[in-house]
Amino acid sequence: MRPPVLLGTVLTLGCILTKPLPLAQPVPVWVHSHNRSAVDVYLSCDGRTSWLGAVEQHGSDAREVPVAHTSCVRGLNFFLLVRRAGRGYWTGPVQATAKAHVELVIRRYAGLSTAQMIRD
Repeated sequence: MRPPVLLGTVLTLGCILTKPLPLAQPVPVWVHSHNRSAVDVYLSCDGRTSWLGAVEQHGSDAREVPVAHTSCVRGLNFFLLVRRAGRGYWTGPVQATAKAHVELVIRRYAGLSTAQMIRD
């Protein structure tokens, strides 16, 4: 009976070790919008969604990914809701890393926006 117990232990440890550890501090998000409308920025992490804030038309802003969201298995995904159009779209995922920030560039047309990690 030892082989099934050993296999179960190995599989459990494998699942635990594949989940990234949370970072010690929030991850900065630098947002720059080229959109003609205000855009609401949402963060999705492993099924949890939170509002990061709004960016005015053609505006720039700095936001933060909370520490609790820095260990997303599938990476950080951003949902951008264009207020004037009432529609939104996804960009990402990016993996949070220490000593880096997310650069989120919101383009005028859906599908052209980008999110990337930039080392500080």
